[in-house]
Amino acid sequence: MISKTDYLTYLDSPLHLWAVKNGKIEKNILDTYTQHLLEQGYDVEKLAIQYTKKYLLKEYGVTEENLLVQPTHSYEYYQARTDILILNPKTNKWDMYEVKSSTSVKPIHRHDVTFQYLVFKEKYDIGDVYILHLNKEYVKDGEIYLPELFTKEYLNEEIKELKDEVIQKRYDAYLVSKMKSNENIPSCIKPKDCPCISLCHPNLPDYSIYDINKISQNEKSVRELESMNIFNIMDVPKSFKLTPKQRFQVNVAQSEKEYINTEAIKERFSQLKYPLYFLDYETFNSAIPEFNGYSPYTHIVFQYSLHIKRSRDGDLEHYEYLHTEKTDPIPTLLSSLQDLLGTDGTIVIWNKTFESTRNKEMGKIYPEFREFTESMNERMFDLMKIFQDQLYDDPRFKGSYSIKNVLPVLVKDLSYKDMGISEGSTAMTSWYDMVFNEGKDIRDDLLTYCKLDTLAMVEIYKEIKKKVQDINL
Repeated sequence: MISKTDYLTYLDSPLHLWAVKNGKIEKNILDTYTQHLLEQGYDVEKLAIQYTKKYLLKEYGVTEENLLVQPTHSYEYYQARTDILILNPKTNKWDMYEVKSSTSVKPIHRHDVTFQYLVFKEKYDIGDVYILHLNKEYVKDGEIYLPELFTKEYLNEEIKELKDEVIQKRYDAYLVSKMKSNENIPSCIKPKDCPCISLCHPNLPDYSIYDINKISQNEKSVRELESMNIFNIMDVPKSFKLTPKQRFQVNVAQSEKEYINTEAIKERFSQLKYPLYFLDYETFNSAIPEFNGYSPYTHIVFQYSLHIKRSRDGDLEHYEYLHTEKTDPIPTLLSSLQDLLGTDGTIVIWNKTFESTRNKEMGKIYPEFREFTESMNERMFDLMKIFQDQLYDDPRFKGSYSIKNVLPVLVKDLSYKDMGISEGSTAMTSWYDMVFNEGKDIRDDLLTYCKLDTLAMVEIYKEIKKKVQDINL
């Protein structure tokens, strides 16, 4: 049988579905963040059922006798479980609701719902079909108010457009599931996320075509290279069509030398003004708002690390904050930062979009800090852009501008390896478990991890200065 999950797996990669059906999955693809999203999804689902029973049934003018929660049905080769069916007394048809923990309807959700509809219509006379998802405009004020937390989108027209495609693809998925051999089944084009790497990419080069920046967004290009038996980035022809950024990355890789645009970097660094404040946040994004003023998935900024260089020859200072109470961290966190950052100097961060958005959110929730958060954003310098804009590139980055890929190349004495917490998703979920679920005390691990983020920026900045050979920077 092909379930909805099987069908979505097939859409991701036919070979992944074959691996699932034949016990060839080699690793758990549910990383920490994905697991976090799943758990949030369960919480949203519970509230959606409460909302349905308390409010939605009243809109229909019916009781729970007209409600089916998570019914299942099988038809031919397919099986499905939908979230909610309500018998509409006006039409005498069953209205279907699929619950999603997102704040919008995504393309994959339309395939999801269409698959469910096609199975259930064989047993039930289905009327209207909706996706019930979180309302991004909802702002918590006191107890969660379910009628405002959720919003629904009508999907009947989309289902009409998609059903023929889904009928064909679900049958293709069934055929793949029954194949005795994986020969000629298309593999995935994202080895980093692949759960069966020896099947999809048995001879993957160390620096492959799949590492080319954003090439997985253009499957046609990937398949064309594969058809030419080209898997190593070193073998990509000069004539092969790529975006300018992709071509630059390939050229640097094939040169086997680092590339440094000295003048452009000097021009960027000329914008810096002492004191230099190297700042990093750690956050938790909750589907269901925890505190007043928050909306679904508004990030809770619970921690910062701050390294300060007050002058070119000054000593490096370090300050940190970690919130461990079941209260909103914003007031104390921003008060602490306000004392340290003052009004002068450049705030150096890694990924301005993320940090500046958090500042805007915090200023919106607490208007008394808005002037401060806006001034922080005006003083920001994004060190990541040196690498993202390809002013500094190295084949060893493999097209990435993540600090965890840049750091080991430029600063060999610092590493995230063998740390109690070594990446943001674990920091996020571990903090929440410690504070809200009385889980393991990991304060020291959190402080060490966040401190390394800002120290890494300091050391990367110093290495870049050495490379451009300007002692006055």
